[in-house]
Amino acid sequence: MFSIRPYGMFIQTAILVFMASFIAGVVYLIDLNTDSTVAVASMHAIVILYSWLIPGKYASVFTAVICSFLTISAVIESKEIVGNQSDLSNLNMVISLVVIWTCFTLVFIARSGFFSLERTNDQLSESSSALLEKVKELDLKQQLLSDHKIQLENLNKELLEKNRELERFTSITSHDLQEPLRTIGNMAHLISKKYYSNFDDQGKKMLGYVTSSTNRMSALIKGLLDFSRLGNKRDYELVDCQELVGTIVQDLDAALAASKGRVIFKELPLVKGNPLELRILFQNLISNGLKFSKAGVFPIIEVSAKVGKRRVTFCVKDNGIGIAEADYDKIFLIFQRLHNVEEFEGTGLGLAYCRKIVELHGGKIWVKSKKEEGSSFYFTLAKIL
Repeated sequence: MFSIRPYGMFIQTAILVFMASFIAGVVYLIDLNTDSTVAVASMHAIVILYSWLIPGKYASVFTAVICSFLTISAVIESKEIVGNQSDLSNLNMVISLVVIWTCFTLVFIARSGFFSLERTNDQLSESSSALLEKVKELDLKQQLLSDHKIQLENLNKELLEKNRELERFTSITSHDLQEPLRTIGNMAHLISKKYYSNFDDQGKKMLGYVTSSTNRMSALIKGLLDFSRLGNKRDYELVDCQELVGTIVQDLDAALAASKGRVIFKELPLVKGNPLELRILFQNLISNGLKFSKAGVFPIIEVSAKVGKRRVTFCVKDNGIGIAEADYDKIFLIFQRLHNVEEFEGTGLGLAYCRKIVELHGGKIWVKSKKEEGSSFYFTLAKIL
């Protein structure tokens, strides 16, 4: 079954070809029967110009060739070349051919420009359609992002509220737990003061366990309370890390003297942060380097900094007992310990403090270490621009 549109195009093309042929035939007949002094064949230019309307890439070429053939044929049939060799009318054929091919050139240039514009228009139409699809996709993504933003804002509000509730719960719980612990500690102290001499060795040992456990539990609760309060005060200022570490080393003078340890640091930069939190950060890392030292080896802690384009990367390196690679992530979790209390004192909060402080300052912290080969703790802080 034929489509209506192609069938209509065929009829239209046939009519155009017929009209071009009719005009060319009329011009040819007139040229045969007209005085040779008139360049009638130049009227083929009408057919050449008319060929613009005929579909097909080479329609104008075929028309120009046919018109040239008809012009030459008319000259031969009328025997003008033989009969009027000295007459200016012999130039009619040349003039007509020049007119025909000049018109063809104009039509060819015009059609080429038209087809080029048509292709450009088609490309623009395709690009416009593609762009429209992209815009629709972007609108859809924008809507999804807007929905996600609203969800994130709601979740953020809920998270802030949960954090406030958790902080209140931690504070209340810590205070409530401190009271019975304080009572137990006081009672153990009174018992030890009044009845210690009446206890045998096992009783004295048990009383010592009660006292040490009570003190350790009190320290854990206090540490948990302090950990929950980190980040409450977001006042930032310029902090001279060289001066800060120097002050920490002075405060650790007794521990350094006891262990015969050294802290090496120089040319530490200025950063922007919370002075109290940064002091806790550096102090915990340096103290760990002193605490987790190898037996018979004097501890040496090196504090250095590398300034990048946007951040400063600090490194606190020690020559201590080191950490197994499997425990890299574990050490930064709250209350996570790799050693028994009998081996190394502590609450298991120090590195958890460090991670939270660094993250509150928009940085990250990580460790590189090997067992018995020391540890290097790295963390980043924002550079002063």
